[in-house]
Amino acid sequence: REIARSARSGRGFCLLMMDLDELKTVNDRLGHFHGDRVLRAVSEIVSAGVRRIDTAARYGGDEFVVLLPETDPTGAYVVAEKIRIGVQDLELGLSDAAIRPSLSIGVVSYPDDGNTADELMISADGAMYASKRAGKNRVTGVDVPAPPPPVASAP
Repeated sequence: REIARSARSGRGFCLLMMDLDELKTVNDRLGHFHGDRVLRAVSEIVSAGVRRIDTAARYGGDEFVVLLPETDPTGAYVVAEKIRIGVQDLELGLSDAAIRPSLSIGVVSYPDDGNTADELMISADGAMYASKRAGKNRVTGVDVPAPPPPVASAP
């Protein structure tokens, strides 16, 4: 529906695909109870980081997607960074302080990075995995070099 709306209005949209980098580590070291706590906390950060017109959803075990209507890539990067930093700064009180959840995020825009839902999802997945390959905990767009590693925020 968003593709049809965008084509009619001439206004593009963006899609974020996010992978929770350390969920398997949390599940393996601390158990699925704590993994579920992390998922719920990340879901709340994602939901709080978007507008009412946006659509955020869990997409599989440790992935989330966000549809950002009438948003250009610059605006999408701002939203993605806000969410990424929120997760990076998450205080969970886990017994293993070495476990710090983070998000690897891919950003794509319609029609630049795909003309169909499938094309956009494939492009977003590729951008997300580029973030993972570049060291995780970052935002990457299609054909955009990954930025330098993020600076940890002050406690």
